[in-house]
Amino acid sequence: MTRFQDLAYQVSLTLGDHADDYDIDGIVKDLLNVHDGELTSIDDVDSELYWDIVKKHDATAPTSEDNAPTTTAWLGVQKGVLIHGESPEIMVINHRPGDSIEVMPSTPLPVSLDADHDAMTDAAETALKAAGWEIAGDWDAVDTGYTVPVRRA
Repeated sequence: MTRFQDLAYQVSLTLGDHADDYDIDGIVKDLLNVHDGELTSIDDVDSELYWDIVKKHDATAPTSEDNAPTTTAWLGVQKGVLIHGESPEIMVINHRPGDSIEVMPSTPLPVSLDADHDAMTDAAETALKAAGWEIAGDWDAVDTGYTVPVRRA
């Protein structure tokens, strides 16, 4: 068995009955890239980093037109739904049936709640870019603000 195959087997064990829902080869390639090709056991990978890489290769996650995994950025603009309270906030959420995983915590933006739509979305896009995200679609109005599909840059 090659080292790649051994790592793939180790990854599949951690995923159990859901292993078919993931691109295991993609997970192993990313793990090897993070460890400069020197990885021999997934036990040597930081747990949080490991599961972040696994999530990235979830074949059941919603996809964009170019088949890259996408998640949703939510721009909250109503005082009653904001976590920090006084300015618009941007967060990234991975929606799955029956589950929502916060990928990027709510981040207050340096504009007021009275700012126009363009100023708020510009500030949100700047914060997303700084956190390693890129816009993967158009902004849509929702009851509490705006949403936009995003993906890792």
